[in-house]
Amino acid sequence: MRPFTELPVTGNVKTLMSVYARKESPSIFSPVARELFVGSQVVVQGAVVGDAVEGNAHWYRIDEDTYIWAGACTQLDPYPAFPENTRTNWMAVVFDVR
Repeated sequence: MRPFTELPVTGNVKTLMSVYARKESPSIFSPVARELFVGSQVVVQGAVVGDAVEGNAHWYRIDEDTYIWAGACTQLDPYPAFPENTRTNWMAVVFDVR
């Protein structure tokens, strides 16, 4: 069992920079599985939260036990449609401080 929660998303991304795919967990400390070069097409099998890189902790699972940092990729295509009941309506309240 994996020590992190995976969201069941699938789709395709393209790498925007050279990036290492990591074995075992979504971490910069995990062993390198392989290097993906700029423009590599990647099939995403799931999304997880892992080590934050440049403030972004989102990673994609691309094989059974291989992860790639989502910040090095284009937006997931097709982009998942979230159910209507998960959207939040916000109201801004401004207080005048005197």
